[in-house]
Amino acid sequence: MSVNIYHDDAGNISLLNDKFIGIIGYGNQAKAQALNMRDSGLELIIGVTEEKHKQRALKDDFNVQPIPDIVDKADFIFLLVSDKNMVPLYEEKIKPRLTSKKTLVFYSAYNLAFDLMEIPEDIDAILLSPRTTGLGVRETFLNKKGFFTFLGIYQNASGNAKENLLALAKGVGGLSKGAIELTFKQAAVLNLFRYQAFTYAFVQVLMRSVNNLIEEGYPPEAVLIEILLSGEGSYTVEKMVDVGLIKQMNFHSQTSQYGSLSRAVKFRKVASDVEEVQKNILKEIESGKFAEEWQKDTSKTKLKAYKSLLKKSKFAEIEARVRKNLKIPDMGEAIKAKYPSEADKLENMEKAKSFYNEI
Repeated sequence: MSVNIYHDDAGNISLLNDKFIGIIGYGNQAKAQALNMRDSGLELIIGVTEEKHKQRALKDDFNVQPIPDIVDKADFIFLLVSDKNMVPLYEEKIKPRLTSKKTLVFYSAYNLAFDLMEIPEDIDAILLSPRTTGLGVRETFLNKKGFFTFLGIYQNASGNAKENLLALAKGVGGLSKGAIELTFKQAAVLNLFRYQAFTYAFVQVLMRSVNNLIEEGYPPEAVLIEILLSGEGSYTVEKMVDVGLIKQMNFHSQTSQYGSLSRAVKFRKVASDVEEVQKNILKEIESGKFAEEWQKDTSKTKLKAYKSLLKKSKFAEIEARVRKNLKIPDMGEAIKAKYPSEADKLENMEKAKSFYNEI
C-alpha cells in the first residue's frame, strides 16, 4: 500500500496570507499550535470554553473572542477540544454559524470517523494531528527537530483542501519531520488501537513482572527500580526511535542481548495469544462497536469502576509504598523540578497534582 509523505517543501504558507485562523480551545495542544503558527507569521484569534483557558491565552497576548464570533470571522477553524466536549460544542456554537467556503481543522479524527458529527456539504473538513504532546509540538518547533504529523481530508468542498492543509501544517511545524496522509478512519483506528491493544498489554506485563519478583522475595524498591523507575526502559525506547528496534540492541551488553534473544522463543505462545486479542480489538474498533459502546452512559460508570479497581490493586499499593520510601516527589513537584521556569506548561502545579490524583 502506497502512502503520501510530505515535508516542508510541500507547504506554501503564503496561501494563508490575509486569512483568519480561529483556534477553539486553549489546552496544551492548542496553546502549542497557536504559538507555533503565530511564530510562522499567521494571524490568529482564540475562542475558549473555560475561563482558565481565556486567562492563559490573554497572558500569551492572543486576541480572545467568543466562539460564535470566531466562527463568523475565521476562514480556518481549529477544533482543539476533547472528543467528549466537541460534539455538543459543535452543535450549539459552531454548526449554526458555519457558512460555505470555511474549513474545519480537526486534531482528533474520532468524531467524524465514527459518524458522531455531521458536516455541511459546502465546507472543508481536514485533519492536522501532531503525533506528540502539546509540549512536544512547541519544543521541537523551537529546537527545529520537528515532529511527525497525520494529515487527512474528510471533505473537499472548495477543491483546495489539500493545498490549505499543507500550508497550515507547515505553519504549525508539522511538515519538518514528515507528515503522512491518512483517512480519518485510519487515523482514529490507529490511535485507539495503540491504547487498547498495545499500551495496556505492555502495562499488564510490567505489573505481572513486578508481582512475580516480589513474590519470589526480591525487595520491592529494587524491583521497581530495575523494571520501571531507573529510566532504562524509556532509554531503550528512545534508542529504538533513534536507530531502530534491532540496532538499539547494540547499546546493551552481549549478556543482555543473548538472554533476550535466546529466551524470546518462550514467549511465542503468549505472543500468539496477544495477537489474537489484538485482532479482535481491532475488529471492534474498525466496526464502530467500541465507539457505540463508549457513547453509552453505562460506559462512564464502568470507567469509574475500572479506575477504582486499579487504584485498589496490589500493584498500586506496592508502587505507592515504594515511591514514598524512595522519596520520589509527587507529579506537581516533578513538573516543577523539570520545568522550573515554565511552570504553566501543564496549566499549574496544583491542577496537575489534582489531575494525576484523579487518574
